[in-house]
Amino acid sequence: MNDQPERADSINALLGQPNPLRNRVLPPLDQISRSVTSILSRWPATIKAPEDRDREKLTLNMLFRVQNWKWENITTQRVISSAVAVFDEERRTRADLAPVRSFYLSEIETRQPGAFLNGMVGVYIESFEPGASHTRLLAQALGQRRAELGGRHRKLTETLPSLFEPDAAPPDLAKIMLDSDDPYTALKSIGLSTPHTSGLAKAAHKTFVERLAPDLARPEARSKFFKWLTPENGPVLQAGAGPAVEALLSVWRNRTPPDSLRNELSERIIAAWKDPRLHAGGIWPGFDVGLKNLLLRWLTRENMEFFCEIVSLSQESHMWEPRRDFWLDLYDQGRIDEAWVAFSSDAHRIAMSRLRRQENSATRFGRQTAIRDLSLLVMRIGNKIVVDGCHSYKTHIFRTDDPNAPKLYQMKYDAVKIRNSSRLSQTHYWSESRKLAVWEQWVEQHV
Repeated sequence: MNDQPERADSINALLGQPNPLRNRVLPPLDQISRSVTSILSRWPATIKAPEDRDREKLTLNMLFRVQNWKWENITTQRVISSAVAVFDEERRTRADLAPVRSFYLSEIETRQPGAFLNGMVGVYIESFEPGASHTRLLAQALGQRRAELGGRHRKLTETLPSLFEPDAAPPDLAKIMLDSDDPYTALKSIGLSTPHTSGLAKAAHKTFVERLAPDLARPEARSKFFKWLTPENGPVLQAGAGPAVEALLSVWRNRTPPDSLRNELSERIIAAWKDPRLHAGGIWPGFDVGLKNLLLRWLTRENMEFFCEIVSLSQESHMWEPRRDFWLDLYDQGRIDEAWVAFSSDAHRIAMSRLRRQENSATRFGRQTAIRDLSLLVMRIGNKIVVDGCHSYKTHIFRTDDPNAPKLYQMKYDAVKIRNSSRLSQTHYWSESRKLAVWEQWVEQHV
């Protein structure tokens, strides 16, 4: 009995002591999140787009299965690949395929969450077309299941809540692009694995260009612009690139950029979409004629400057420098419409070394093969073709309709043939008493 108070005091003392709480603490989730992101990036949820030659066969096979309700020997992947064909631009409105389209919409509404549902999100994104009925129907069906979509699409739906609102999604996606320093990487990071080719991104691209266009005189806007069009870790944009390049050139329609910027812009354009003087396809058919001519003038100036630089490096003669000044002054007066270069062997090697890091460098200029150490500058001035060369080579003038006139943008030129076929030529005589040299006056008279 005497031990009771003592034991009670001991219990009370223990209870009165602050004991540390032993809660389980969850480990940091950053590493798990990074691992998940890495996995999704390495194995993106891309749908397998069938080859064009297989699409009709896949489509008709699905039509047969839907009409006869036969589902032997078919995988979910094949069903999704068939959906790509059914909803592509060629087949999405075909009346005979209406049962197949209805089948897919019904399956979206009733199928359990998983590969099929997630795959159809990809079909919706890839086939997206503003105002199209198939886009609205897919958006309506998928929007009702958005809470059940897999983790691969969760970041996309969180970043772009309007994903299944066809009118709002493109401008909202364009805003994401405009708010990012690197639009291409930004779209990949939210789950659009092929930003340039998906229908949704194509729709956003138009708004992106329209909103960015007024600011393209600013370096920051141009950086964002080119990171989208020519991403460092992705392909060059082709579909829709024409209007984008037009928007870029439009900034300089009525003003002249600094020489360094002009050269940078022209180099980036032809590196990505080829030289319009040599390639008629790509973005150039239908390109704004005035803006194309603006680019050609830039390339003309660049060719002339490059020719002068390489000739100066490849020879010690003092004879070229005053002729260089005359031709560049004539260009600055707006009189030289086009220019092309044909280098001698030595000058060609120097030119190639200067352009070794640029794409298509071998087609940036021609070669003069008949006279050693002679380089040619071939120009169009109105309805005349003018050929000048370094050293003591005469200036030759042809009418553009003369069958013997050398053509611009050729890969090889024969200076002897040009000299022998010319009926109008002038040696480079100088006169200290005249403002213009004798040959300069002669050029002014004949062009």
